[in-house]
Amino acid sequence: MAVLRAPKVRAAAVSVAASLAVLALKFLAYVLTGSVAVLSDAAESVVNVIAANVALVSLVVAVRPPDDTHQYGHGKAEFVSSATEGVLIFAGGVWILVAAFQRLVHPEPLRLLNAGIAVLAVATVANSLTAAYVMRVSRQVLSAALEADARHLQADVLTSVAVLVGMGVVQLTGLLWVDALLGAAVAVHILQIGVGVSRRALEGLMDSSPPEDEQARIRKILDAHREEILSYHALRARRIGSQRFVDLHLVLHRTMSVGEAHALCDHLEAHVGEELPGTDITIHVEPCGPDCPRCRGR
Repeated sequence: MAVLRAPKVRAAAVSVAASLAVLALKFLAYVLTGSVAVLSDAAESVVNVIAANVALVSLVVAVRPPDDTHQYGHGKAEFVSSATEGVLIFAGGVWILVAAFQRLVHPEPLRLLNAGIAVLAVATVANSLTAAYVMRVSRQVLSAALEADARHLQADVLTSVAVLVGMGVVQLTGLLWVDALLGAAVAVHILQIGVGVSRRALEGLMDSSPPEDEQARIRKILDAHREEILSYHALRARRIGSQRFVDLHLVLHRTMSVGEAHALCDHLEAHVGEELPGTDITIHVEPCGPDCPRCRGR
């Protein structure tokens, strides 16, 4: 099936599989050590598994071609997924913050720290590699859902690193409150990530404009055809997932034939498509006014 071969869907599937494996390793580390910090880290991974599955489902929907009921495609499914993941990241941060506070008030001795640290380290490395892969694919295909999933994985890695450092310090010093404070600090950072992911998703749902540099590249292409284009206005652009939608009005010399105007529009669409792949352009053509010096008297 072609949809399942799409790079973004493949990356989401890898994220789901890796999240399940990491969750199993973290639970094993908890069983070995009895650490509340490790348990909270495993709980973050549970959220991660749910979020990865949400991303996978949304991407299977998002890569579907336009149809009669969704003539502009299904790209906004990615932003719905991204917003959901942002909320889950935030919820995970709250969970970790509460668990850290409870551990600070009621410290518990740890056991089999060497084995637990080794297992958690393997899980952390696997999570870090998965996050880097998913983030790289998200930037290649401009996927909001994959970016949110990658940031979620990165937040999970930060949690694990804090827990590892805390367990190491506890092993060396016997100070049980150290890993609780580190966990609380990471939880605050995770809360910030969750807010950022949700904000970007909402911007996408609100049809925010592409970055200014992309709009400048479109204007540069139009300016390069000044001999044929008298002027242009009402240039608007929005981005939905990896697709961009652009519409503008072109003022052309009224002496141009319909065929010539059509050929020019085709050329502009192709040029913009080469510069910014995945761009859909709608051009409205207007004739020049009676005071045009080139067309006056013709």
